[in-house]
Amino acid sequence: NIEIVFESNQFLVLNKPYGMLSHPTSHSKEITVRDFLINEYNLKTKDNNQREGIVHRLDRVTSGLMVCVLDENIFTYFQSQFKNRLINKKYRAIVEGHPLTKSGEINLPLAKSKKNRKKREVNKTGREAITKFEIVKKTEKHALLQLDLVTGRNHQIRAHLEHLKTPIVNDQLYGAKIHTNVPENAICLQSYYLSFTVNDKDYEFEIDMPEYFSSIMNM
Repeated sequence: NIEIVFESNQFLVLNKPYGMLSHPTSHSKEITVRDFLINEYNLKTKDNNQREGIVHRLDRVTSGLMVCVLDENIFTYFQSQFKNRLINKKYRAIVEGHPLTKSGEINLPLAKSKKNRKKREVNKTGREAITKFEIVKKTEKHALLQLDLVTGRNHQIRAHLEHLKTPIVNDQLYGAKIHTNVPENAICLQSYYLSFTVNDKDYEFEIDMPEYFSSIMNM
């Protein structure tokens, strides 16, 4: 159920389903995006980090666009593009309630939570984290946001939105209530847009929002 959006002999862009890990963890036995790449594209297994092809990742509960590298020779190129913030990533999220402003920039450092090691929290000793947001549509109880990641910290959007007291719909780890329209292993966060340049060629990808987003926003 991984949808291939674009494929060349050097890289591919795929739409990761919710509920799937990007790469194995020490205690997971399930098929991950990395396993899919090794099985479908015969990538050489190179080390114990189990990151073959994976140059950035999405959380298990997040769906959407990921670029994966098939050719070792451009792996470091993509790594440096991500590191130097030259890859444009946009997300959409539905949150409980409404942010106080129509748009804004959340510039709050994040660190591992002391109370729950699975979480990140705003902490002045943490690493710089910057998220830009804009409200696209509002209903009485929810807001649909477009988000630009300036930095790419682990759980960045989820932690920032919890801090604003507008957690992502169904994101129980970050303080949201269960929402019956959202699948169990999903939250209302999607990586819907990616653009980058490789070999002097510009690429741009965009996908539609999942049905459970539309149902909540009555779209």
